[in-house]
Amino acid sequence: MKCRKCRFENPAGMKLCDECGTTLQFTGTGAEPKPEQTIAPRLTPEPERKQVTALFSDLTGYTAMTEKLDPEQVKEITGRIFSGVKHIVSKYEGFIERVMGDGVLAFFGIPRSHEDDPTRAVRAALEIHHLVKALSPEYEARVGAPQRNTWRKPKPCSKRWIWSGTWSNWNE
Repeated sequence: MKCRKCRFENPAGMKLCDECGTTLQFTGTGAEPKPEQTIAPRLTPEPERKQVTALFSDLTGYTAMTEKLDPEQVKEITGRIFSGVKHIVSKYEGFIERVMGDGVLAFFGIPRSHEDDPTRAVRAALEIHHLVKALSPEYEARVGAPQRNTWRKPKPCSKRWIWSGTWSNWNE
């Protein structure tokens, strides 16, 4: 039986092409297949390779927050944030794979690929930052000053700012 995709000639009775893995379908030429050889329609989609974009986001200062607040308050805060994250990721047609403690893993390009999936992921990440920044003042009074990144120039001749690897409480 000849594969409709790659045109490889497969032995009779094969369900998948030996060359490319495509599901073989009876073309009506030659002998009719026996009823037990008829291939049932697949309920799951054909396996395929895709390029996907992964977005991981977690909350800065989560450990400090859990030390200072009651578990119910932490659950309320993270619930509001993750609810917003879910809405944002869905807006850009992403898929939340997993929520782990204070982190979210989302994929863009599953189940449907888009040419601009990396752009969608970056836009979602920016909206997530805006969401947390908007909710932050409401909770900072209870938790304390937010944890923020510090930046510095490593050498006088350097023209770029780089991550210093240190964390500090930075009051604006």
